[in-house]
Amino acid sequence: MILKKILVVVKVLFKLKIYFHEPKKSELIIFDGESFKQLEKVVKDFDFFLLETRFSRVKSIYITKNILFRTFENYKKNLFSSYLLTIIDIINPKIVFTYIDNSHRFNEISKLRKNKYKFVALQNGARYEHKIINKLKDKNKSCELSKFNIPYFLCFGDYEINDYKNSKQSIKKFTKVGSLKLANYLLSKKKNKTKKINDILLISDVYCWDSILNELNLPIAQGVIQLIKFTISFAIKNRLKIKIAVRSYKDNFQKENNFYKRYLSENEYNFLIKNMFFRPTNYKTYEIMCKSKVVVGTMSTMLRENLILNGKTLACNFTKTEIFDFPIKGICYLKNNNYFIFEKRLKHILKIDKKKYIKLLNKKPTYLVRYDSERNTIDLVKEKLKFLSK
Repeated sequence: MILKKILVVVKVLFKLKIYFHEPKKSELIIFDGESFKQLEKVVKDFDFFLLETRFSRVKSIYITKNILFRTFENYKKNLFSSYLLTIIDIINPKIVFTYIDNSHRFNEISKLRKNKYKFVALQNGARYEHKIINKLKDKNKSCELSKFNIPYFLCFGDYEINDYKNSKQSIKKFTKVGSLKLANYLLSKKKNKTKKINDILLISDVYCWDSILNELNLPIAQGVIQLIKFTISFAIKNRLKIKIAVRSYKDNFQKENNFYKRYLSENEYNFLIKNMFFRPTNYKTYEIMCKSKVVVGTMSTMLRENLILNGKTLACNFTKTEIFDFPIKGICYLKNNNYFIFEKRLKHILKIDKKKYIKLLNKKPTYLVRYDSERNTIDLVKEKLKFLSK
C-alpha cells in the first residue's frame, strides 16, 4: 500500500506543471474533475475553475508566498486538503459545486467554509455510505467515514429526501433534479424507438461495495455472486439472450476476473466471459439497458433509472443486510435467496406487460428519480446554479 502511494506521488510530480502566481477569481469552482464530461452542458455558460481534488488527477499546482503561508495556516490533518482550502479562499467563488456528492473531502471542506460559500452537490449515483456509517455505529465499530454535510443537495428524487432525513444527514436544502447521466444519454439518443433485442441485462456489482463493510463480516460477496449464478442458470435453462455488464474497464479487469474464477463453476465462468461487456465511458450500457426486457442487479443506480425509461427491473438483495434493500418494494424487489423463487419471479416479470408491472410496484418510479421530458435535469441544475450565484 505504501509503495503504491509513493508511485502515485512520483507519477504526479513527474507530470506536474507549477504556476508561480495565484489562480484567477471565478464565480464557480467545480470540485473534483472526475466526472467533468457529464457536467459540460450544465456549466458551459459559467465562469468556472476546475479544481482537481484527487491527488492522482492533479496536473498543475499554484505556488506563491501567500499560498504557502495560508496552506500552513489552514493545516489540520492533511496538507493537500489544506492547499485545496487555500485555493478556494483565493478564488473566492460564490459556489463550490461537485458532481461527486459522496466526496469526503467535499464534506470536510463544506463544514469549514459553509458560511462563506455556497456548497452544492449534485447526486451522481445511488448512495449507501450513510447507511454503512449508521450500521457501524450501531455495532460500536470505528468508522473513518463521516456523515454527509451538504448545504445544497441536488438529488434524484423524493427517496433521497426521506432517506437522508431519516438517517439524520446534515443537509440544509434539497432540490429534486433527477439523474444527470440519464439526461445526457437521452439527449444523445436517436429518436427512433428502441427494440427489446435482449431478454436480460445483468449488472454485476462485484467490488461495488465499500471495503469498510468488511468490519461487519457480512456475506456481501456471496450475495452478489449468488445473484450472478442464479441469473446465468436461468438464462441457460430458458435459452435466453443475456448481456452482462462487468464493473471493471478492460485494462483493469484482473481483480474482478479472479473473483469470477474463484466463485463460478467452469461452465458459469465461460458463459459469463462469452456474454459480458466492459462498461465504457460513453452511453453503451444505457443503450443495452434500453434494448433489454428486464434489468437484474443489486446496487446499481441503473436499476432505478431503468424504471424511469419504462423498463422492468428486478433488484435482488441476497447480502443479508438491509443496507442494499431496493427503495421500492413489490414485483421489482426480491430478498429471498432461493433459486426457485427467483426463477418464478423473473419468469413472471418477463411475461407481463409494462402496465401490469407498474401496478405491482408499491410506489411510482418517479419516487426514485424525478423525470420530466419538458424540463430535464440539465436545465434544472443550470437554473439552480444561476439562482444561487445571484
